[in-house]
Amino acid sequence: MESLLKLVALFLALFFGFMFLLRLYATKRSKEMQGKAFTQLRDGVVYFYSERCGACKLMKPEVERLKEKVQVLEMDVSRPEGFKLAQELGVMATPTTVVVKDGIIRKVFVGVVKYQKLLKEALDVKG
Repeated sequence: MESLLKLVALFLALFFGFMFLLRLYATKRSKEMQGKAFTQLRDGVVYFYSERCGACKLMKPEVERLKEKVQVLEMDVSRPEGFKLAQELGVMATPTTVVVKDGIIRKVFVGVVKYQKLLKEALDVKG
């Protein structure tokens, strides 16, 4: 029984370590997007999501509120056009939210982000 518990503890440590490293890599890749040209939207927010993503479900109300103030381009990565754009930009995780100003990617967020922070970034980002 003790060896089984050690094995489970080792598995959990490896799993969470892997998830942590994956999150770091996704964040690094998202920072590399900043400063790139974006032709599909001049000013606004691009929201990459998946219907099966639990964090994306938490983000949905925030995005809906954001749509009332700024232009939001929603891209479902499970659809061909969303997947293709995510690949082109280097999006590694959902939800990923990209703030575009003057056709340039200014800010990228990986994970759940609150409405107020997104609105502030979308309205206040300076080129």
